[in-house]
Amino acid sequence: MMMKKFLSAALILCMPLSMTVSAQTAGNQEDGDAVQEVIIYHTNDTHGYLNGDGEEIVGIALAAGLKESTPNSILVDAGDATQGLPLASLTKGADVIELMNLAGYDLMTPGNHEFDFGTETFLSNAQKADFPVLAANIYRNGSPLLKDVQEDSSGCHAVLEQNGVRIGFFGLTTADTASSTNPAGIKDLEFRDEIETAKTEINHLKEEGADVIVAMCHMGNMDASCTSADLADAMTGEYQDKIDVIIDGHSHTVENEETNGILIVQTGSGMAGIGKLTLEVRGDEVSASEELLGPADLADIVPDAAVAERLKQIESSQSDLLGETVSTTETTLWAGQVGVVALTRLVETNYGDFTADAFRSAAETYLQTLGTDTDLPVIAVENGGGIRAMSPNGDITMGDLISAFPFSNTIYLKKVTPAILYEVMEVSGTALDGQDKETGMLLQQTNSGGFLQISGFTTVFNPDGEEGQKVVSITLDGQTEPLDREDTTTEIMMASNNYIMSGGNDYTMLADLPKYGEAGGELETVQTYLESCMKDGVLQGYAGTGNRIQMRGDGYEPKDYTASVLIADQSGEPLAGQELSYRVDGGQRQNGITDENGILQITLSDGAHGVRLADTQQEIYVDNYSGFGITVDEFREQPVLTFLSDGSCDPVDEERGESTESQSSEETESAEAADSTAPAAQPENSFPVVPVTVVVIAAAAAAAVWKKRQNKK
Repeated sequence: MMMKKFLSAALILCMPLSMTVSAQTAGNQEDGDAVQEVIIYHTNDTHGYLNGDGEEIVGIALAAGLKESTPNSILVDAGDATQGLPLASLTKGADVIELMNLAGYDLMTPGNHEFDFGTETFLSNAQKADFPVLAANIYRNGSPLLKDVQEDSSGCHAVLEQNGVRIGFFGLTTADTASSTNPAGIKDLEFRDEIETAKTEINHLKEEGADVIVAMCHMGNMDASCTSADLADAMTGEYQDKIDVIIDGHSHTVENEETNGILIVQTGSGMAGIGKLTLEVRGDEVSASEELLGPADLADIVPDAAVAERLKQIESSQSDLLGETVSTTETTLWAGQVGVVALTRLVETNYGDFTADAFRSAAETYLQTLGTDTDLPVIAVENGGGIRAMSPNGDITMGDLISAFPFSNTIYLKKVTPAILYEVMEVSGTALDGQDKETGMLLQQTNSGGFLQISGFTTVFNPDGEEGQKVVSITLDGQTEPLDREDTTTEIMMASNNYIMSGGNDYTMLADLPKYGEAGGELETVQTYLESCMKDGVLQGYAGTGNRIQMRGDGYEPKDYTASVLIADQSGEPLAGQELSYRVDGGQRQNGITDENGILQITLSDGAHGVRLADTQQEIYVDNYSGFGITVDEFREQPVLTFLSDGSCDPVDEERGESTESQSSEETESAEAADSTAPAAQPENSFPVVPVTVVVIAAAAAAAVWKKRQNKK
């Protein structure tokens, strides 16, 4: 049995970094006095953050350069590498595995998100890996899932030898994976007990002559049913001191602590750091110490040129994938900003409805697949700050989706009560600060990223109410009576992203609730739901909002309102007395005529709508609650549409609802080039609606926001 000792944290911090030697022999060379040193570099929960920035992200090219600069060192990963940013998710992890091969990774254990794309995709990625992928506790049809998937690999454990030291690794993936990824994709898998599996693997590695045993775990130190600390504490009796180190992942935390004589290490997430684990072996004695190296610590390391070049090529090739059309929408999905107003942070939008419905659909599928709690009402919420961009009417590309959902969040399920739901919605309505009694326009001049878009229920707000008393009622879909604000026992299943469910945007009442399960990644969930809502390639069912979030200030009653839209010619001049036709929310064409100032008056039902003249135009946004089309001030511009002279905007035969003139392809191209849905001159602080042509740039910018850990507030 090997005896272990651990250097104190203070001593570790004072140690000089050794970047050039990983395996060396020290001592006076007397028998039993020689010291073998082995360095293991490790990563975890990289989630596609492979492009280093020199400040906050190490990146895979620098990790490869670090390994190269340290002869005979080992580089391993503790899971959640193949899902996350587009770099990882667009090819379902295949590009990440290729980069890990080039970087010289020696070993990996899968995380729960390695299974987000289903069992077969996971196995395909494992087959592509040039290094062992180990998951000893995952079984299919009575056998280890990864047995013989890779040549000469048990799929459970491996022994790597450096400087005469035989280091045995075995892999464990949290058994909670059965409920922390989309269960439909892994229903053929069995996740066995981590502790009992560990004991079996220790026996195998001892039989194979391992001098050191390292448990590669994706279990974390937080809410897993078996954490890495639990595993360490369970190593008693004949298994005491049999595990030397646990390299951990899953909880996105930094770990460097001893539990029951076992050092447990983890690097956080997003490749913000890379772990340097130093093992010193002297006879039967093993010492282990850990340092977390950030970009600043690696300033003298040269990134691997081949890895950097391939990463650049992959990112370039993905621009084609980002431009691929996944659907078409007949009306704009509203989110992001119109002018300086971030819509989903202020009012209900159809993109908010769609997103919350996607979460709810995923949660319902999750429960049906597991066959548990299928009788509970299911609701879903999404914070407005989590939907970053609109999808204009027309084609929806992968780039559009990534622009809107750049955060690679995970959909969590938790049980709430009516009392908790009222608390949640009170936080959502905190920023509401009054409502005009005539128009319904909200009076506040700020908005909140925590304003929730909802599914499965209706909320009535009183924007004039006192703080903490703005929610008038909450009513579940299919019910006529509102929920009881004092009800602390009735169970409701709520789905939302992990940011909100972990207490982000002041939703602290959700943070301490036990997690029921995970229904998959946010982007993948939205894309799957989008595909389910398509008919003949066109998104159906989200023209206008669902009246789920109702604003009922003191004295205001919902009613039709009149919106004013300026109609200009292709040179930007207002058109007085112009007869024309237009669509509201992609519906039947209607005829109208502008007044002497070029203003078209449109009567609309209470709430938000998209309006266009030509079908080649991007819609404009009008909404009595947010004030667009109602007033013009420092926050709200005058909505403008361009009248095209090609016949596409002419009046229609109202019985047929179709234009009386056809439009040639040449004229269409001219119309698209001339179209503008915003005024010719905009205020300096405005943010024009983003056209489809710049969506790839928007996607990159949105991803950069997440890289800098902006909390969507």
